[in-house]
Amino acid sequence: MPTVQRIDETTPSGGDYSEIVYMNDNGDVADEAVATKCVIRECTADGSLVYETFGTLS
Repeated sequence: MPTVQRIDETTPSGGDYSEIVYMNDNGDVADEAVATKCVIRECTADGSLVYETFGTLS
């Protein structure tokens, strides 16, 4: 399973793509299968950050 997932679609905040980074309870990047948290980043084509949000996984 991946630790980062990239979605190449226009984002709600006007980005060109988004990335989901999966993390464990300590905030370390972790495999999606064991992750408890995530950060979702919406970016422009050149990689500039447009919007970022954090979440917990169940």
